[in-house]
Amino acid sequence: MKTLVHLSKDKQLPVYAGVHFKNAVREVTDGMDLYRFGKLTVLLEGVYLQGKKDGARIVDESFTKMMKHIPHNNPGQPKKKSQ
Repeated sequence: MKTLVHLSKDKQLPVYAGVHFKNAVREVTDGMDLYRFGKLTVLLEGVYLQGKKDGARIVDESFTKMMKHIPHNNPGQPKKKSQ
């Protein structure tokens, strides 16, 4: 389930989580003043960006590990046909 966390008027942070997460965000942000909401926004955005970096690193590491086991040498010049 996709939950949109509103960071500001223009920005929304898409979070793929369930109903429990959505309810928790709503409960935490209920009655929150602007200063604390700004701090929460910085925190959530930092967590989101770190998750993107970690995800990219994990994909890169798994791709590198997979490529070590696959022979991928250049074939070179084709062999000449003998008559």
